[in-house]
Amino acid sequence: MIRLAAVICALVAALMLARHHYAGASELFANGGFEEGTAGWSTNAGQLDSVTSPLHGGSQAGRFSGSGQPSTQFAYQLTNVQPASTYELSGWVAAPPSGVNRVFLRVSWFDVSGSIVLSSDSPWLAQPDGAFHPLATGAMVSPIAARQARASILIQADSAFTVHLDDFAFSGPTFVPPPPTPPPAPTTPPQITPMPTPLPPGTTPGPLPTPTRTPGRVPTPKATSPAAGSTEPDSFPQLINGGFEELRIDGTPFAWHKQGGEMSASTEQRTEGARGLALVSETASTKWAYETVSAQPGGYYEGSVQALAGPGAESAFLRLSWYASADGGGQAIASIDSLDLVQSTAQAFRRLTTGPVQAPAGANSVKLRLMLRAASAEPAAAYFDNAQFGPTQPGPGESVRLAGSSLISGGEDASLAEVAAPDGLVPGAATPSTIANVKPSRPGADAPTASGGQGQDNWAILLAIGVSLAAIALVGGHEFWQRKYARKGRVRDL
Repeated sequence: MIRLAAVICALVAALMLARHHYAGASELFANGGFEEGTAGWSTNAGQLDSVTSPLHGGSQAGRFSGSGQPSTQFAYQLTNVQPASTYELSGWVAAPPSGVNRVFLRVSWFDVSGSIVLSSDSPWLAQPDGAFHPLATGAMVSPIAARQARASILIQADSAFTVHLDDFAFSGPTFVPPPPTPPPAPTTPPQITPMPTPLPPGTTPGPLPTPTRTPGRVPTPKATSPAAGSTEPDSFPQLINGGFEELRIDGTPFAWHKQGGEMSASTEQRTEGARGLALVSETASTKWAYETVSAQPGGYYEGSVQALAGPGAESAFLRLSWYASADGGGQAIASIDSLDLVQSTAQAFRRLTTGPVQAPAGANSVKLRLMLRAASAEPAAAYFDNAQFGPTQPGPGESVRLAGSSLISGGEDASLAEVAAPDGLVPGAATPSTIANVKPSRPGADAPTASGGQGQDNWAILLAIGVSLAAIALVGGHEFWQRKYARKGRVRDL
């Protein structure tokens, strides 16, 4: 019986080890816990080093320090990926309560030529209080054209900052190189016709044989069908292509539309990636580019964008316009602008944000509008990059703005109200929208959905130990009962 218990324990242990081995096989990050210093990591700016405190796990963590220039800085790793496959980025971040505007994760997908195809973001860090908190993108499906991914931790700050990073994981199927191209089939050497034997002198030559010509096969040209364009709905469950990297056939940013003026992708005026959005006006009226996104009535949201007011522009700013319809159709029921604007005198990109905003009770969609207000009827331009919109959780006592119930001045301005967030606000009370190709995280989850085996399998380990102990107790009790019964039988025989 003791042997049986040992066999049960061995089987349980084998199952647990096999499960961990499978989970680790899909880990694509090198040194995600910074146990080997900063090996495998790179940054676009700032300084990344390893420290022994504070820690989330292991003996070392990463420390990312930088200034507010550029305003977006990130640490990252590059890895080869498979197209149309599921991946997930997660990790733990400790950010100070001040000095950092946003911390979030981003996976940027690149095609075989190295051009960016699409970017997918996680929700923003909701609790910058100096303690470690989880961030995760949730499950994402890589684009069909994706061959490489850049998994990054982005920090947006206007001044010097220091954040700590630990236990990062990027999970998904490993890259499988394409099969080698088979060598070309050997070519049959041409047949050499022997020269005719010369005739003896005085002999009349007979008629020459007519050569038989085998006509070569003329290949039939294949008809080239036009490339099928991507299906583009009127609205999206979440903001996509906020970096304006994915383009339509006509060269305009996918998912974005315009009201007046001309919209195009700009490779010169941008803050990151290969492109930004350019909006040009040749009249005095206000122009804007926009994307329609689903919203939850009464939910808490925040939008932001990097904006540059070019020559001829009075200002550039951000506006959220809310609609009762699900696709942004009909008349807007309310609108609210960014807390600030950028003027042409700034001559530089500036991060604009709406701050926490509560959607109207009847709102089911919102248009994120990138606004250009021209100074006159002369040509004017504004440039935008890194647009973001997503759910937020204002802290107790934090100021929350409410969009007004009516629009005035021909839709150019909004009636605004400002209130304080309720002290009893429960995280997750506002039903959040999700990021592109991302599944929403489970309410109440206190760990990333993929953490490289850190803390998620504790329940399974405890269950395995419990099953093993129960098996030993059961077998031992059965053997004790048999021995006791045997002794009683011997006493009766005496």
